[in-house]
Amino acid sequence: MNQNILLALAGTAGLVAGAGGTWFAVSSSSNETRAISKAEITAAIEADPSLCPAPLTPPPAPAPKTSELAIPTEAEALAAFPKAQESSPLVWDRDQLPEVSLTLGQCDTNNSGPGVACMTTIKLSPQAEPVDRLIGFAQSASGEWVATPY
Repeated sequence: MNQNILLALAGTAGLVAGAGGTWFAVSSSSNETRAISKAEITAAIEADPSLCPAPLTPPPAPAPKTSELAIPTEAEALAAFPKAQESSPLVWDRDQLPEVSLTLGQCDTNNSGPGVACMTTIKLSPQAEPVDRLIGFAQSASGEWVATPY
């Protein structure tokens, strides 16, 4: 026989079997439902307490913020910034590092690492235009401030 005819016969037989099975399953079921009483629910939970979900526990309270934030002085920040620039792979002439001036602005906890993040105004030379940058500062084990430019 032709392959298309066999495929059509198999598809028709499957369709008829599926429709007959669906009719058989639906024709014997009923649409009647009944409400479960509170007493039945209570009895079922008493018989098997695992049916009742455990109550949700509230998340733990966040740790209180310390009132005092360690922030470097402008002199400490100015000493830390050139060291970070010297270690940068983008600096190609380490003998001709510019005269940097730095002014600290608002500081807050650093969300991407240890220490604080401060808004700074940086001038790479006395004639340069000031540039505002966010710079991270953290204290090393020796107590010296280390700058981590973003």
